[in-house]
Order: sequence, then C-alpha cells, then structure tokens
Amino acid sequence: MGFEANRDEQMRKIAALLLENRVRTEDWGEISKFADKPCPKKVANKFLICCLLDYQMRWEVVWRNGCRLVTEILGDPEDVWAAITSVSQEEWRSKFKEYYLHRFPNAHNRLWRIGREIRNRYDGDASKVWQGRESAEVLFRLLDFGAGEQISRMIVGALHDCRQIKGTGDVKADVHVCRVLGRAFSGRPTNEAAAIEQARQLNQSDPWQLDWPLWNVGNSLCHPKSPDCPKCYLAPYCTYAHEHP
Repeated sequence: MGFEANRDEQMRKIAALLLENRVRTEDWGEISKFADKPCPKKVANKFLICCLLDYQMRWEVVWRNGCRLVTEILGDPEDVWAAITSVSQEEWRSKFKEYYLHRFPNAHNRLWRIGREIRNRYDGDASKVWQGRESAEVLFRLLDFGAGEQISRMIVGALHDCRQIKGTGDVKADVHVCRVLGRAFSGRPTNEAAAIEQARQLNQSDPWQLDWPLWNVGNSLCHPKSPDCPKCYLAPYCTYAHEHP
C-alpha cells in the first residue's frame, strides 16, 4: 500500500473508521442520568471512586467493587470521603484484603489520600471538582490531587460523555489503545505519550471520541498474541495487518 508515502491517507481512513464505529456503549453509572444538569453529591462521589479504581482490571469488576464499597461496606453515607477518612491511613491500608477493591494495594490506599483532598478542597463533594469548569481545568485539578494521568483523562472524557463539562479531551492511553495505535502506524505497540499524540493528530477536534473504538478493537480483536486481523475493520489500513498477512 506504500504507507510511508501515503501516511496522510492512512490516517484519514483510520480516523474515519474509528469514528464510524464509535457506538456509545460506555456505562458511567448513575451520573449518566444527569446530562446537562448538576449531579447530586452522592452520585458524583460514587462515580469518582469507581473511576479511581478503573485500571489494570476489568472495568466491570472495579465498578462493581466501587459501588460495593459505597453501598455495602460503608452503608451509603452522605459523605463517603468522610467515612473513608474517619479511620487512620494505616487502618484503611489494613482493610485491603478484607475489602478487596482492587488487586493492587496502591489503588485501595490512594482512596484515603484522595478522599482527604476531596474533603479539604471540595467539602467532600466531588462534583465541585468539575461543576461549571472546562475540561482543561478539570484535568489539572484531577492531576493535582493525584488521580493519575491516564485515569484523569478518562474521567474528563466520561464527564464529557455525560455532558457534565464542556471542551475536549484526550484518550486514556491504556494497553489496548497503545497496542492498536502502535500496530496501526508502526507495526508494534507504542507508549502512552506517543499514543496520545497520535490520537490528537487523528481527530484534532476531540481526540477523546476515538477512545472507545480504540479500546474496543484492542479488547476484542487486537490481542497481544494472535490478533484477529481478518475480522478487524482497520486491517486494510493497518501496518501490522499488512506485515502479518
């Protein structure tokens, strides 16, 4: 196909296909019901807890675990961050195995640390992080209290999907997104920074719109080993697929 000489065409085709296949199937929980209007404090807090747990595990599991923490373990309190930080940091850490919210202790531990920040800065109401703010400022605030770069990008995108904020966002450059974009343009997975920049070039108006279709291709077809290229709609324009017919 002469990808080197036809890179612009390759990028246009891949971007168009990804956008065509952006079927909205993301489930952001209760917050999705409050499009274009402020969501309640309890809904915002549960949403943020689930998002903070959403990495390196199946999303269905961590979101279920986040809801279980709020409703079953803590009893659906009015201020869930106050409930989390009502014990010492050491005692919260000791609950890792009992609560089993995530396979990594750091994911469990940082809920206490971030909970303290939400209480001190935003009166225990996560919606105050984003209400009335543009996406760039929301991203800065999330990064500032330690939500992590990729999780913060996902939260901004989710809030955009749920019409809680205005503006644009970047993809969450997880392993699936890095693998699909890297293979498509260079034949091998790429890193987070390169994937984010590639998505910006593909859809300058709002790179976040590419997040779900990229993730879906990586999760369902573009496996780490034995990718199912014949079933992938990106295959006609994918460097990896042409190198491994």
